[in-house]
Amino acid sequence: MIQASESQQADVIVIGGGPAGATVSTLIAQHGYKVKLFERERFPRFHIGESLIPETYWVLERLKMLPKMKQSCFVKKYSVQFVNQRGMLSEPFYFDDHKPQDSSQTWQILRSEFDQMLLDNAREQGVHAEEGIRVLEVLFEGERAVGI
Repeated sequence: MIQASESQQADVIVIGGGPAGATVSTLIAQHGYKVKLFERERFPRFHIGESLIPETYWVLERLKMLPKMKQSCFVKKYSVQFVNQRGMLSEPFYFDDHKPQDSSQTWQILRSEFDQMLLDNAREQGVHAEEGIRVLEVLFEGERAVGI
């Protein structure tokens, strides 16, 4: 194990820079901790998943992402409708009819752009994020993780 210099040390290391990693690293950094995030790929990168649900609104608010989302080119989504195996459409489900509040509108996103926005936002809030770094092992001293 190589000893880390003071500038390499962190209170928390997050492995993975997708939505979960960028979110948790941002929330931890907001509490004053020194966070380092390592992502094996370089962003933007292709990823499946593009439909946000209304409750995502509150997470985006905590991350201070709402202004960016509202200014983005992502399609605004106010409802959802499903198609069954026979091709029949369900009745539309309008979010505002069931929970009228700010979160009644969400977005249809392109993951490559959304993930980049989340990672950039994490950096803006003090997270030191490195891309193109593949973590192969977590180093332990007893039961305590002490490095990668």
